Amino acid sequence: MGKEKIRTREVLQLIGVLGIIVATAAIPSLPMALGAVVKVWKNVNRKDLGKIIKRLEKQEMISIRENGEQITIEITDRGKRRLLEYDFENIQLKSQKRDGKWRLVIFDIPEDKKSAREIFRKKLLQLGLIRLQDSVFVSAFPCKKEVDFLCHYLGISDFITLLSIDRIERGEELIFKRFTFGDNQ
Repeated sequence: MGKEKIRTREVLQLIGVLGIIVATAAIPSLPMALGAVVKVWKNVNRKDLGKIIKRLEKQEMISIRENGEQITIEITDRGKRRLLEYDFENIQLKSQKRDGKWRLVIFDIPEDKKSAREIFRKKLLQLGLIRLQDSVFVSAFPCKKEVDFLCHYLGISDFITLLSIDRIERGEELIFKRFTFGDNQ
């Protein structure tokens, strides 16, 4: 059985979540030590892992410090920002379960933040929200965490309103057709 391929993103995410301390006296090479410490990486090609670790350190995404017989690996602020970018690129609604409420996202983002406004619209569509008007989107699913993340990431929180309502009086049936609810209508 061959070794599994590991991606830079996975290494950065795991270091970001765990922070890693390795005893250097017992294990001479960092990639081998990491593989031993982190069970997720036990079947990973150690050479690839070593290259990724060195590249992340060179790019200042992680810091590696030796302290006596320990090596500490921590994610840097730059690495944290890169993790946010990964999250931003791959954002999805966590919940696809209807709870009987509608979420309206209403925004009035100024012209000097036009690019953020366009990116926000694109991401709302990517999340599956439906555009009612240029600056009004609707979702049948909970989306507060995702909308909050987008607002924070794009720096537009002051211009966004998120409403949770029980009913849309006019046009609900047209919107309703766009969502697949199964038995939870």
